[in-house]
Amino acid sequence: MQRPVYFVVLILLFSLIGCGKKTMITNSEINAAYISSNPSNYFASTQKIIVEVYYEPGAEPFVGTKLNGHPYWEILEDNLKAIFKFRTFIPEVIVPKDQAAMYSIPPQNKTSWTADDLVALNKSYKQGLPTATEAHFYLYFLKGNSSDSNSIIAESVNGTPVIGVFKSVITASGGNVVQRYVEQSTLVHEIGHALGFVNNGVPMKTPYQDTAHGAHSNNSNCVMYWQNEGQADLASFVAHYIATGDNVMWGPEIMADAQAFSK
Repeated sequence: MQRPVYFVVLILLFSLIGCGKKTMITNSEINAAYISSNPSNYFASTQKIIVEVYYEPGAEPFVGTKLNGHPYWEILEDNLKAIFKFRTFIPEVIVPKDQAAMYSIPPQNKTSWTADDLVALNKSYKQGLPTATEAHFYLYFLKGNSSDSNSIIAESVNGTPVIGVFKSVITASGGNVVQRYVEQSTLVHEIGHALGFVNNGVPMKTPYQDTAHGAHSNNSNCVMYWQNEGQADLASFVAHYIATGDNVMWGPEIMADAQAFSK
């Protein structure tokens, strides 16, 4: 029996993080292309993790440095390093820090994106193939919006390492610095789902899943939390990282799961 695969989405509509789901593609289709992209490999056999970043003209990712002089993309890198620090063999993590290390793709001339569209886009442009020892995550910064809602900020196609980011929603999220932290926290959140959190392939050590909202934490101080209490909550969450320069956004429950699942 073929089970449907769903969108895991990050929604910004007077909220911090929210995910929905939508039936789009089948597991059999995914297994053919992404059979090696699963938590069992990520936390056991993977030796290298490569983040590939693609963008349409007009949807370029934010680059540059924070007030402390460190690149914004170090936030994603540090979160990936933190989640894999419990491995016996700690994998190498490769995250681009500037636009020269990212890939420009031609204008797609689309106003609406589905999961099928994202998977097809990746089939056309991906540079590397995932294996049991080399993981690839594919981040696409796009014009247009999700087919589900114009307020969805990013979508991770569950069962794959493919993530679509809708730039116009990010740029509407606040001031210049806030936008950059929103972008990075979005990427951490969506890659968190792709890695298997919360209870999305990586087992939980304690029952902390917010089952009412799917694969999310009930810890409001964790990047994997679904928060829907107003735009001020978003500003409050990123304000801590802006003020302190801290990068790691995982809650302790996520870290405990990673430690227990790592080999």
